[in-house]
Amino acid sequence: MFTLEQLLEWLDLKNCWKYEQNLYRSLETDSRLVGPESVFIALPGVSSNGWDYFKQVVNKGCQVAVVPKGLGLKHDTLQLIEVDNIEEQVAKLCRRVYGPAPQHVVAVTGTNGKSSICYYIAQLAQAVGLSSAMIGTFGIGPLTHLQEAQQTTPDLLTLHKLLSSFAAQGIQLVAFEASSHALDQKRLAGVPVSTAVFSNLTRDHLDYHGSMESYAVAKRKLFEFDSLQQAIICADSEYASFMLQACAANAWQYSAQNRLEADFSVVTKSFKQDGVDLTIRVHDKEYEVSIPLLGDFNVQNALAALAAVESVAGEVGSLVSALSELQGAPGRMQPSKCKGAPLVLVDYAHTSDALEVALKAVHDHASGDVVCVFGCGGDRDSGKRPLMLQAAQRNAHKVFLTSDNPRSEAPMAIIADAMKGLDKSLSDVVIEVDRRKAIREAILSSKPEDIVLVAGKGHENYQEVDGVRYHFDDREEAQTALSHYVS
Repeated sequence: MFTLEQLLEWLDLKNCWKYEQNLYRSLETDSRLVGPESVFIALPGVSSNGWDYFKQVVNKGCQVAVVPKGLGLKHDTLQLIEVDNIEEQVAKLCRRVYGPAPQHVVAVTGTNGKSSICYYIAQLAQAVGLSSAMIGTFGIGPLTHLQEAQQTTPDLLTLHKLLSSFAAQGIQLVAFEASSHALDQKRLAGVPVSTAVFSNLTRDHLDYHGSMESYAVAKRKLFEFDSLQQAIICADSEYASFMLQACAANAWQYSAQNRLEADFSVVTKSFKQDGVDLTIRVHDKEYEVSIPLLGDFNVQNALAALAAVESVAGEVGSLVSALSELQGAPGRMQPSKCKGAPLVLVDYAHTSDALEVALKAVHDHASGDVVCVFGCGGDRDSGKRPLMLQAAQRNAHKVFLTSDNPRSEAPMAIIADAMKGLDKSLSDVVIEVDRRKAIREAILSSKPEDIVLVAGKGHENYQEVDGVRYHFDDREEAQTALSHYVS
């Protein structure tokens, strides 16, 4: 618990106000969570601002709000504390109220691979004796007790509370996904990021950022943190040098190719049905290892995780050995198998680049045809829809175009947008708006030696239609279809 006098002292405003010295228990940015013992933090937002909810917080008995300075905000009931750089001040208050963050905070950014890299980082950290947790798409917490996440990167206050909570539990390393939205909206303000990882940058979120240039600038903000000690950059990305332009920290590069300039690179690789045999070079020394993951991009993700953990723990030999025990990330090239039936892979690829990468990875492991089932999300960048169909046609022998999460849009309108990219000279495209039927038809019409990639939703267990989420899991649908397969 804390008093307003303590709060003002922490904000370097001790002598500016004289308030009743009530005791307070929490800081809150969500108007629905406040109470008489809460201090409300009114942050600026995208579609609304914290101060838009003063009426609601007063109705819940809240008496004090911290607000941005210079807006001239006034209120008859709430006592307003004005501060400069409110996001940084929230971070400062969190450290005082809730305690320190874990010793190692690793942030991962990029269009694709963030979730998997975080998942692998947490596993490798555990393998060398560092207690770990993650925050991101797969969930929040230690890997054995992941709780559902509401968004890729939590809001500013929640993120700081989580970091303090993990430190109190004895967690030594946290890996979290740093989305471009979060970086642009200052949701990472004051987070003591010690290691930052960049995977790649391809077209996505242009409905928010407007251009690839703005999107890249948002990502690069992660490498400008004063707390940063180590940057891990994918040398295979054309944006590698751009990310490093404003980075003052030590930097390592990694590559799934045999790039001599990379600190972590692949010398040789051999694809098998259940993984990849590798010779990798780490700081000019070579190691042999087999990883139980599918796809060249997963080789890349594993190297990123190796570099991130090696930067804080050393123990290269132990970490390389631990690569052979990595568990694949949920909904990322996740296999469903049935004897005498085609292999089915469920993957989260939901951009044209990610879909192309995933399909090319499938070809590396396939002896028969590659079949692709995918859809495009509603209420998102419509410009990527025809690009996704083109990527599917170029890299699959047969394509089933279906629904993803249509949200508020008509599914057939989304499909019509995608069909603008149709190339009649390439693979056949079957339109089946019902995703369940599309998955079933794709599997039952394939040969045992084929591989079916079901892309777009991955680990998600719902389908959102007209604002309602219905249970739907691609992995369950694949298993059901496989149970009816007759070779």
